[in-house]
Amino acid sequence: MAGGWVAILKPSLDDLDQLVTPLNSGELCVARALSMLNDEWTVYIQPRLGQDIPDFVAVHDRYGVCVVEVKDWALRKYRQADNGAFEFRCGDTGWHFSTEMPRYQAHRYRSAIFDQFFALPNDNQKPTPAVRSVVILPQYSNEQARSLLARPSVTADEFAVEVWGGDGLKQSIEQLVRGTGCTTPRPESIQRLRRHLVQSEILAELQSPTKLSRDARNIASNPSNARVRRVRGPAGSGKSFGLAARAALLASQRKRVLVLSFNVTLSNYLRTLVTARCNDYAANPTLVTCTSFHALCYRIIDDAEHAGFQMATPDRTKSYDAAVAKAEQALVAGHGPTYDAVLIDEGQDFTLEWWNLLRHHIVTPDGEMLLVADPTQDVYEKQSWTDNQQMLDAGFSGRWTELKGSYRMPGDMVPIANAFAQRYITGERISAEVLGDHDEVVQRSSVTNRRWLNIDRTNELGRSIGTEVVRLLAENPALSPSDVVFLCEHHDDGLAAVTEVERAGYSVHHIFSKRESDRPVRKRRFWPDADGVKGCTVQSFKGWETPALVMGVGRADSSRRLAYVAMTRIAGRISGVGFLSVVNSDLTVAGFQSTFEEWAPPRAELRVF
Repeated sequence: MAGGWVAILKPSLDDLDQLVTPLNSGELCVARALSMLNDEWTVYIQPRLGQDIPDFVAVHDRYGVCVVEVKDWALRKYRQADNGAFEFRCGDTGWHFSTEMPRYQAHRYRSAIFDQFFALPNDNQKPTPAVRSVVILPQYSNEQARSLLARPSVTADEFAVEVWGGDGLKQSIEQLVRGTGCTTPRPESIQRLRRHLVQSEILAELQSPTKLSRDARNIASNPSNARVRRVRGPAGSGKSFGLAARAALLASQRKRVLVLSFNVTLSNYLRTLVTARCNDYAANPTLVTCTSFHALCYRIIDDAEHAGFQMATPDRTKSYDAAVAKAEQALVAGHGPTYDAVLIDEGQDFTLEWWNLLRHHIVTPDGEMLLVADPTQDVYEKQSWTDNQQMLDAGFSGRWTELKGSYRMPGDMVPIANAFAQRYITGERISAEVLGDHDEVVQRSSVTNRRWLNIDRTNELGRSIGTEVVRLLAENPALSPSDVVFLCEHHDDGLAAVTEVERAGYSVHHIFSKRESDRPVRKRRFWPDADGVKGCTVQSFKGWETPALVMGVGRADSSRRLAYVAMTRIAGRISGVGFLSVVNSDLTVAGFQSTFEEWAPPRAELRVF
């Protein structure tokens, strides 16, 4: 067999004391067996994957992925009822209901890894053999373990999960994790999964800490030690970076942190930011959960139902609102997780009801809550809940912490975005000053390569956006396709743009679909570090940033606000010039072309920061 006989374990067997939860004797037995795999395997111990922390995830470039769920159950202490539920015997008090469902848990891990961290947006929803899961009961024989877990607890899909006992570990650990085989996985899928299977150990050699702005450092440090804080500021003011740093700092203190957003795509971006900041603070990233608010609600409902709790479904309520109502029922009854801190990004997208649900049921009594918001990005028209009167019912005291200016946006784009907002929407604006850090000078571009294209017909918008992406890449060969993003308001326009870009030979990582039912899946699989040109709606790109952007402007009532939001997603480059192209179909704003293309900052306003 190729390779040596020392698998790469993260953390190593010598560093298991760094885990969030110590391994029990059965898990330690499995860890030692997995260490006997050859060195072409990497085994991650208790990695953070969305809302889950599996026991082990083994990854191989040729043989794919295997999730290992271990139950150190004593022999004859558990049994499975006819309905698939498990019961355990406790002393002389008889049999008691157990909330554990090993095969279903392994199935859920497998599905989550495939859907969120392995599959590309175009892939099918069900896992392929390249992602597998197994359950091991070390104190049982293979026959005893398979007899105990013979029936599925929830779904027939659990039959795809192999079951092994302790003798399986002794027979062939290689066979256990390889399964029956699979076609060679795509290298990009394996690479992306490895990037997000964050190491559970504290790294010996940390990356150089990222320099945060003064405002972001204040968010991270919480100098007043406040239990409830609210911070607002414009795009690029350092809100998300400060929130990610706060999460990492709390994790370095061994606290369990929940980072929430409304958009699924933003939670993926925040996961990337938090992992990087955990390196800065020597923190264990498995202590931080990054997810969307509704994904949290659905998990609470799922866990409560499988624990036997029945929830009433509200009448005449949208599915998203019904999920919140059902999750609250479960939480009131004592089902659901708690965290030492709850941090919310893009808080203007939340509601008072959601905030209070988190405040009363999710954060611990002495825990911390942080809300960061940007009123100028209120594309869902929810920001009224952050008015001072409603804030009185949310447990806040004191004023908002106000952030001014932009550390991220190129210097020329701040006054341009302000001019667009003042002329075409409600006069909202970013502070005209482009801020720089007082302690360290960071080179970022103060000028953007800007282009504005007016078109006559809205049905040509998507194709024109794609054509502009191709032109931008063709005329700037040093520009990486992975740094280019195009934003549309509608999926039809996005798909038309994708066709143009792919026809020119570039791959596109995007969320667009004709079928509405497919869109949530594609959003979950949309990651900031994926290869290829990125395509997204303006709404789902809120909170992200890019140094090269092509954006479309439609003719709907909401189009001008969305155009402003899209403009503020542009980020200055550490070196070189940023790129922003606007493809506009709204003739009432066509006159802004001269301002957009010709404006140049006076020499006194050019700042290097």
